[in-house]
Amino acid sequence: MEPNDGGDRRKTTATSLRVVDAVDELDGARLTEVAEEVGLSTSTVYTHLKTLTEYGYVTKMNDRYELGLKLFHLGEEARRRDGRYELARESALELANTTGEEVSFAVEENGRSTILFDEVSNPSVEGFQVGHQFYMHNSASGKAMLAEFPDEYIDDVIDKWGLPEETQNTITDRNRLFEEIETVRSQGYAVNDQEALEGLRAVAIAVECPDGTVFGSLDISGPPYRLPSDAELVELLRPVVSDLEQELASNESS
Repeated sequence: MEPNDGGDRRKTTATSLRVVDAVDELDGARLTEVAEEVGLSTSTVYTHLKTLTEYGYVTKMNDRYELGLKLFHLGEEARRRDGRYELARESALELANTTGEEVSFAVEENGRSTILFDEVSNPSVEGFQVGHQFYMHNSASGKAMLAEFPDEYIDDVIDKWGLPEETQNTITDRNRLFEEIETVRSQGYAVNDQEALEGLRAVAIAVECPDGTVFGSLDISGPPYRLPSDAELVELLRPVVSDLEQELASNESS
């Protein structure tokens, strides 16, 4: 009998996932760099990298480890898991064509904001943010969705992910974030004023399912010098969000 076997397997799996995350966060790295990132010995990390490479989750290019294309396939499968996401893609593309700016559709999962579609008016160009995960406290999409959740859930998200400072404009105080959330709730939209990335401003509105739960959010983003006022962006976003919510309701009843 091996009472700790299950716990050991969970620990091994968790370590492998940490290694994958480290390779991602480092944008590819050497063995020693990955080991330093996860705080484990090179021999231990090498064992995990070897297994991950064998299964296609990581690939080795010269002396660097990179994410494997199997993850791309899995990501595409995850994006197709809900047929309603295609409605969101169409809405994002429509808005991108109308505004000439970058438009993203994001969903909340595990306390993070994940970009599923990132559309620009030029159909030959795919937005750079597809698949990117953002902290929710410093992205317009994240704050728009957080505002739809109860305060207790927001506290849980903060406890899990913290409030890391990514630019000098990032909100890093819990009370200040809740003040911002209340503003989002009262005005019906969220703003990211260069809080996640210098030179990027965004306005987002949450999209609700027919039962009132959060489906995701649509945002328009671009450099502050080029974007119109927040009020103008909101006027562009609101009818598209409303139409998408009506489509979701029709899709559910059909």
